Amino acid sequence: MLKSRAMFEVKIQTYWADTDPAGIVFFPHYFRFVEQAEEELYRAAGVSRKQLLEEHNVWLPRVEAFAKFLSPIRDEVAIRVRLMPSRKGQRTIRYDFEIFDDEADRKLSHGYVTVVCVDRTHFKAMPVPEAIRKALMV
Repeated sequence: MLKSRAMFEVKIQTYWADTDPAGIVFFPHYFRFVEQAEEELYRAAGVSRKQLLEEHNVWLPRVEAFAKFLSPIRDEVAIRVRLMPSRKGQRTIRYDFEIFDDEADRKLSHGYVTVVCVDRTHFKAMPVPEAIRKALMV
């Protein structure tokens, strides 16, 4: 069961360096944009993602990623990444995302990234610390 009450959106500028030889944003960069949105979500909550992970001695490795590409993103286009974190059990967070062309307000991609909370010492799954859940509002 997914539990969430959060939706976060950030505007990101694309650049020539994001594109392949055809001038289209290279597909792995979509996931980088999602990770940028995740960083901004923590920042908007007034906390440092890196500091929270260090304080609680945890990592949040990605264990699953899916994207549906609806329309190409070209360089020099401003996009909006909408991120909807949800708790999936005690140890897992799923980030559903949508990427929009900021000017045309057209959906370009959607998908999800799933992360599992693990302790840094043994790399074993553990419950997501309360401070992290609070920052993500899940």
